[in-house]
Amino acid sequence: MATFFKYFSDDDNVLRGIFLDGRIRFTQPAALNDPLEFNPVIRFRRGKGKYTRYVFDGIRFPDQHYWTYHQLILSQVDNFGILSLTTDPNNFDMWSRYANGHQGFLVEFKDGFNEHPCMRGRNGEVYDIRHVDYTPDYAYDVEDLIDEHNEIHRDVFNARMFFTKSARWGNESEWRMVRPLADHRWWHPKTDFAHRDREKYLFPFSLDCVQSVTFGACMLPQNRRKIADTCRGAGIQFFQAMIVKNVSDSGGHQGIVTRNPITDVEALHDLPDTGVMSDGWNDEMSKPPIEIQSLSELPYYVGSEDRVQQYYQGAKSGGLTVNSAHFTRTSGGTSRALQDDFEGQPSH
Repeated sequence: MATFFKYFSDDDNVLRGIFLDGRIRFTQPAALNDPLEFNPVIRFRRGKGKYTRYVFDGIRFPDQHYWTYHQLILSQVDNFGILSLTTDPNNFDMWSRYANGHQGFLVEFKDGFNEHPCMRGRNGEVYDIRHVDYTPDYAYDVEDLIDEHNEIHRDVFNARMFFTKSARWGNESEWRMVRPLADHRWWHPKTDFAHRDREKYLFPFSLDCVQSVTFGACMLPQNRRKIADTCRGAGIQFFQAMIVKNVSDSGGHQGIVTRNPITDVEALHDLPDTGVMSDGWNDEMSKPPIEIQSLSELPYYVGSEDRVQQYYQGAKSGGLTVNSAHFTRTSGGTSRALQDDFEGQPSH
């Protein structure tokens, strides 16, 4: 079984919904971020006049192309909600796009989470999680969808419609769970005519479905604290995302994301809100610090004398301290080593 993840923003409504109210959104097509999705090219290989419009008794009628598009797509797709998932937890672009510029968080779901009561349909149905196929030609030939009775079966069409996307999104490794919005107690069909439903439908959600939570590299400390406090005792593993700046991904783009297990949640609160980042491994990082006899021996002392002195006095008075291994922060008289939370990673 694949391990499924979902990126979330740090919006207060999202944080409260997931971790306090026990609600998760299934998004209808009209609210997705790709205007081409559920709007494929519709082709007719045979016959003419597919784009001819008509007038009868002073009333305009659409062409066959639009009529088919409306009957197959617009009249039904917004009756469903989509939970978009991925198998890639370290996708730099998705952290940027769906987690508000790395300020949000990532949820890892437990195996079989779709069988949890909160994820089942009204009658106890279990909805499958299916992978999305990516195509460079996002188009449907109507004749390929017609059976021997000259009919198009909606279940067959929906299977293609909900699980096919343009190849431009191929690096997202998306999987989907699709459920009818009729499962929601407040939902009702809007109209049989063309419409786009942009309401937000939040379904019950349980933290029992969550295996782990990863905090974005740029998440604000107060949001890390909210999530950690809310999940206390729930048996959820925490990770901290780190951006390694001098390493390139498989596409040759600079910067990758790694997830680092957290062993001390309390120490995590002390991380700065300037971003958890690293320049990557350097041989000098593995060497012990050099003892110096005067601050003037620091290579950056000249021209920064006042700032170095300010840093030194602040450290002496109980702020930042330096030991033989790495920087630590002191709080309440107890020194906590931040590096211990990033096992196997270079200090940063």
